[in-house]
Amino acid sequence: MSFLNGSLFPALLLLTGVPLFIHLLNLQFPRFLDFSSVKHIRETVAQRSRLFRWRHLILLAMRTLFIAAVLLAFLKPVLPRFGSYAESTSGRFVLLVIDHSLSMEFKGGGLSCRQRAESEADKIFNTLAPEDAVNVMLVGAAPATCFVDFSRSHAEAERFVQGTGPGLGRADFTQANASVAHLLAKAGQRAEIYYFSDFQRKNWANVDFSLVPPESRFFFVDVSAKRHENRAILGATMNQAQVLAGDTVTLEIEVGNYRDEPMREPVKVVLDARVSFEKEVTVAPWSVAKLTMPVPPGGPGLHSCEISIAPDELPQDDLFFLTIPVLEKEGILLVSDAPDPKKDAVRFLMTALNPYENSGGSLLPQQIRVSELSATRLASVKKVFFTRAGVLNEAACKLVADFVFHGGGVVYFVDGESDPANLAGLEKAIGNVPLPLKIGAKRVAKNVGTGAQQIIKGDFRSRFLRLFRGAQRQNLALLEFYDIHDASSTGAGQVLLHYADETPAMASMNHGLGTLLLMNFSVSEFSSNLARQRIFPAWVQDIVKNLANDEQVATSSIIGELVEDEVWKKELTGAPLRKPSGQPLTPRAESLGERVAISFVPDELGFYSMRDTRLLHAYGVNTSPEESDLRPIDRALLPEQLGGKGQKGFFVQGRDDFQNLVFGRPVFHWFIFSALGLLVLELAFQRFLKGRVPR
Repeated sequence: MSFLNGSLFPALLLLTGVPLFIHLLNLQFPRFLDFSSVKHIRETVAQRSRLFRWRHLILLAMRTLFIAAVLLAFLKPVLPRFGSYAESTSGRFVLLVIDHSLSMEFKGGGLSCRQRAESEADKIFNTLAPEDAVNVMLVGAAPATCFVDFSRSHAEAERFVQGTGPGLGRADFTQANASVAHLLAKAGQRAEIYYFSDFQRKNWANVDFSLVPPESRFFFVDVSAKRHENRAILGATMNQAQVLAGDTVTLEIEVGNYRDEPMREPVKVVLDARVSFEKEVTVAPWSVAKLTMPVPPGGPGLHSCEISIAPDELPQDDLFFLTIPVLEKEGILLVSDAPDPKKDAVRFLMTALNPYENSGGSLLPQQIRVSELSATRLASVKKVFFTRAGVLNEAACKLVADFVFHGGGVVYFVDGESDPANLAGLEKAIGNVPLPLKIGAKRVAKNVGTGAQQIIKGDFRSRFLRLFRGAQRQNLALLEFYDIHDASSTGAGQVLLHYADETPAMASMNHGLGTLLLMNFSVSEFSSNLARQRIFPAWVQDIVKNLANDEQVATSSIIGELVEDEVWKKELTGAPLRKPSGQPLTPRAESLGERVAISFVPDELGFYSMRDTRLLHAYGVNTSPEESDLRPIDRALLPEQLGGKGQKGFFVQGRDDFQNLVFGRPVFHWFIFSALGLLVLELAFQRFLKGRVPR
């Protein structure tokens, strides 16, 4: 126990001697003489009662204790609470660490968690004395402080807290604790550290406090709402790396339902703020579900796509923004030495690549012979098909190997007489890296009805076999192959399909930036029934979309993370980059000749865009999906984490707690009650004695 008015203790201590002084004075008062008989009777009664004999000393003790209790109440006694050190005469060092993540924007009861944190921080400011030093740290992806060091400008720190805008990203408290340790090392003082947060599980589960000095006092201020329910769009991606004009792209949308009730409501997709689509999604309680939605993005160019659900108490994660770049029609080179290109395998592949009248599809195939293969031809395309190919000389093999290495895609149907030698030459051109298949002699089924080969198993996780996943796998049972080559796996690359006799039917490998697919079959109607199946054109076009080994174009970004791109200089000059709010933003730029590499860190949700008469560039910025699950961490976990490092932490909240942790818990009322009790006890004792003495 300590006393806030301890300096008065010596002076007030003398007052406790007042009852003794009065008692000694009473001994000097004149005595009255009674008749001898009466005096004898009273003395006899008094001598028989020990209590009567000690009455003066008992009353003296009661009165002394009464005075002591009253005086101690005036000294303002306090008990230490939350590790308070009220007896300290030096100024306090107070650090407010405020969670500045998206989850703090959740509104429950009309106020957001951030607004509750501002209110609680104001109560701490009210406990500061003029000699106390303070600093404020906002914890986002990177910490930001009000002052470089601790300061006595309390009003400025309070304005900093009240002026804090919404937090939209994640909070990294481990990185913040490293900054806290740096601040305390500069101050060289014992500090009080207050963490204001909703203590969301994903932000707090693995926070490291080991860097913070153990002599510091840790206080956790929980400003979360009573309810922690939320729904959110966690992400959205396209099912293909490249979208061509006329394509229908499938969006894969991930929706989270962090509530006790199931979620069943529509998801809305708006393209270019004009065309909208809706589809209902069902998500079980406290789970995540995926929704696929096919949408036609439109003509060539860049298209904006906004996905939304009905707003709730955390509306920021009920929207998702992404861009869909649509390219012009793509040329495909088909290399074949078939005698009649208008028949057989070449015709079927050309039709599968563009099955529309007047070449109305997004793919424009062009057939050439092996002798026409050149660097100029390959420079104009990104994908090449080989079927019924003639002899590839060393120069041609080198061209194909370089084409794949620099990001091209090659689909090679092993259905020609020269294919074993061609693949051997290609393997040598690649750099003696083995191809995934070793090709042997050709096998021809003598009896089509009983000798045909069928696919028995495959790696359906491959992007090239997406059309055969799930229930669609039954389409493989319809395929029959009459002419194939003996083949074995070399261990390089990946075998994607096997025939019933374990012969590899399809394999892939990456070389440099590109991909090579080997097909141990033909699409000729005399070699398989593949071309007669309805899934054949869709499979060929899906292979084309996923063939290039290019990384998928980033269609969206997360707030607070670096966004990078390359633009033309004239675009950056004539169409400045603007935030979703419309304000101009000057990105960091690095000249690359006629192009410029730009980068910036977004701080708003929505589309950052560059446009003149049309949309030139756009970057969809969204919230972090980790911020949508609002379930809090177990409050007992944080003090346990601190206990292992010699640190102590307490959960505090409200004006009383903040006052108590500074000055201690007041207990003066206990002494007031004790004094009143002593008064009552003395009155009762006096009445008791009066009733025992004869008159």
